[in-house]
Amino acid sequence: MAAYRVCSSCDFWLMCLGYAMLGDQDPDGRRALRIDGVHYLSWTEEQGFPPEIGYVGGGENRYVLLDDPTGTVHVTRRLWLMGTIPDAFRDRMPDNAVFAPPT
Repeated sequence: MAAYRVCSSCDFWLMCLGYAMLGDQDPDGRRALRIDGVHYLSWTEEQGFPPEIGYVGGGENRYVLLDDPTGTVHVTRRLWLMGTIPDAFRDRMPDNAVFAPPT
């Protein structure tokens, strides 16, 4: 952080911006979701549970990616709430998904 002269909060959001720049998905299958200005990260079954702080619970979380013309509903049981995207980053990290209603 000192090398880039940013505070810990900005460092965290720059990391989140990195997910957006890399296509919102990492090689492990986690997907960055931005819904209503809030940043989430999904986890796969193989990865176990996300960190305890920010864990959204074991219920079914359904979402649709905004750039998916088929409107496929994705489901994850492991979702990590990373926080509300600060205004300074919002234009570079627009929403990329919406929550889908339960079936």
